[in-house]
Amino acid sequence: MAGRKNKKKPSSPKLSPLLRSAFEVLEHGLWHFMRSSTTTDMKFALLHVDQAIELLLKEKVRSGEKSIYKNKNSKETISIWKAYEILEKELSCNIPEKTDLEMLHQERNNIQHNYANPNPEDATFHIDRAMKFINRFVNDELGVVLSDYIPSEYLDQIIG
Repeated sequence: MAGRKNKKKPSSPKLSPLLRSAFEVLEHGLWHFMRSSTTTDMKFALLHVDQAIELLLKEKVRSGEKSIYKNKNSKETISIWKAYEILEKELSCNIPEKTDLEMLHQERNNIQHNYANPNPEDATFHIDRAMKFINRFVNDELGVVLSDYIPSEYLDQIIG
């Protein structure tokens, strides 16, 4: 990502590998979103932001002392749908933004499996809703301040 200004990131041992990875892919997705409105950048923005959300949900499952693996002997992790189920039913974690996040995940599936080409307006809708969720969720559910890990140049323009 040439030309991108790197913000000094705290090296915090309290961040799990899942959470660090979520922030890395989120930053990369936002970089694509802010870079241009081309189909390619909108695709990668949506793919990465959706992946970040999935990792954040799994981090909440893990931090709630529930396994993120499908079964005891599996190397495969649970789906985003199973993460929602565990969060809602077993950890009593309310996600009022879920309907918007489901739409983003469906758009991700359309991109990944059906060669969809998101337009800038749809991408902006999804990124705006996703970032509002992410900002609230990492603070309220994970006890982390998003601006400590994501460059303010992205957050200021998207969240405001």
